[in-house]
Amino acid sequence: MASKARRITIVGASAAGLRCAARLARLEPDLNITVVESEESFSYAACGFPYVLSGDVEGLEKLRHTGDGALRDASYFAAVKGFEVLAGFRAVEIRPAAHRLVIQGVAGTRELEWDELVLATGARPRRCAGQPEHPRIRMFHRADDLRVLQDKLSGKELGKVVIIGAGFLGCELAESLTAIWDTQVTLVEAAQAPLSKVLDPEVGKLVAAVLRQNEIELLTSRPVEKIEANEGGVRVTAGGRVLEADLAIVAVGLEPAVDLAVDAGVVLGPTGAIAVSDQLATSVPHIWAVGDCVEVAHALTGGPAHLPLGSLANRQGRTLANVLTGRADSFPQVAGAFAVKVFDCQVATVGITRQQARKHFDSVRSVWLSSRDRPHYWPEAKDIYSHLVYDASSQRVLGVQMVGAGDVTKRIDLAAQWLAQGVTLGRLGQLEHAYSPPFAPAIDPLAEAAFVALNQEEGVEALSPEAPFPDLDILDVRHPQESQARPLEAKRVTCIPQEALRQRFHEVKGRGWLVVCERGPRSAEVARLLQANGMPACYLGGGLRWRNRITPMP
Repeated sequence: MASKARRITIVGASAAGLRCAARLARLEPDLNITVVESEESFSYAACGFPYVLSGDVEGLEKLRHTGDGALRDASYFAAVKGFEVLAGFRAVEIRPAAHRLVIQGVAGTRELEWDELVLATGARPRRCAGQPEHPRIRMFHRADDLRVLQDKLSGKELGKVVIIGAGFLGCELAESLTAIWDTQVTLVEAAQAPLSKVLDPEVGKLVAAVLRQNEIELLTSRPVEKIEANEGGVRVTAGGRVLEADLAIVAVGLEPAVDLAVDAGVVLGPTGAIAVSDQLATSVPHIWAVGDCVEVAHALTGGPAHLPLGSLANRQGRTLANVLTGRADSFPQVAGAFAVKVFDCQVATVGITRQQARKHFDSVRSVWLSSRDRPHYWPEAKDIYSHLVYDASSQRVLGVQMVGAGDVTKRIDLAAQWLAQGVTLGRLGQLEHAYSPPFAPAIDPLAEAAFVALNQEEGVEALSPEAPFPDLDILDVRHPQESQARPLEAKRVTCIPQEALRQRFHEVKGRGWLVVCERGPRSAEVARLLQANGMPACYLGGGLRWRNRITPMP
């Protein structure tokens, strides 16, 4: 008598759930695989929603198609991938002892038997405290949210919009609403700069400059105290200021959707997401979890983190499929790489911020660098502003943050592999990259940032671009035309170009100096020279370009 096919039920038809189901069906075609999904329409590439709104992607349905044009609906997954998707059914109860899942649809309630249950329930938008329910107060997470917003914009109903939260989604929506729509956007953020969860303030302020240069009204350090709405409009009170608009969009982050898991006795971790092993097993036998509902092990902190990213979700889905089919596999620690486009500026980061690092390491330090993505003589060379965070005692690199019009994402991709392996400053400085003037400089900005940090450990100290100038004389070593074009506003400034300094050394002897230049390298070199001649000296990290937030540069 033939054995009964093993039944695997997956709750959630998004990146992690569908990736797991598709891999399972490929590895063991005889498996009985069922995916339960509450939405009738599913398998959207939801990260593309803001770009449909901006017109970069032509239509919402593009996000449901494969690269070769097939529509990812239930019939596609049945015919092509070999598993069933029950769309329009909400999972309402797990009965672990009976190995049953209760689901509910328009036709009533059903029970599914399973041998292995996979929770891929994802994440949902966080709400502001006291946020009322009203059509003029929207989230932006589901396809219906996009459709409603498109309809209102097309009908010219949205002259003013307040976006609450300057995280990834808030920054993307600020651009999307102004790209092709005549909409005034006010972006409200409780922290002192945008993207505060992944960028330190001096880096976030570069992003703030980009937003303001593109006519976004950005209000920082203004926590939202109250949201009110009626048929005439919406009022948002933030930091004592009242903002009136036609619509408010709440974009204050995501929280794991874990209600179903909690009711089944599944243990959560300290982040509030589902705690899983490296093989993605939960605390309940035969129940597994993947995607935005789980926490992951962070390579830099050694502890758990909740990182709702499609890239991680896809990898987890594949890993779990391997585990469930008896293959030796596990999900590794992650470095936490992120990227976002803010108008013509790229923002990417990996690892942990300086503020986060201080909770785990005792000797955290930073350096700042203004460089280019290609040699300075290449016509299309563009600026990159880099912030590197490291532990001075071990010289381990803890985080890299990059902002600019130049190509930063490929460098963060590279840094992510190195940081996950515990790379030190010396090793990062020796990274090998493909060099050619049209594509990259001879010394990559990542390696250059490591060299700057090594120099700092030798005593060439950098001040933060945001630091107030100390009670020191300032030595401006820029060329005269640079100093004249962008004069330095400070009380005690001596201007001596770097190339003239050795001939005019008598003018600087016997004093302590803060050395400044346009980007940082010249002033760092001069600071070392002054120190060698017995004078206290430090320099302005990232140079005056960073301090003056000259970004993005063409």
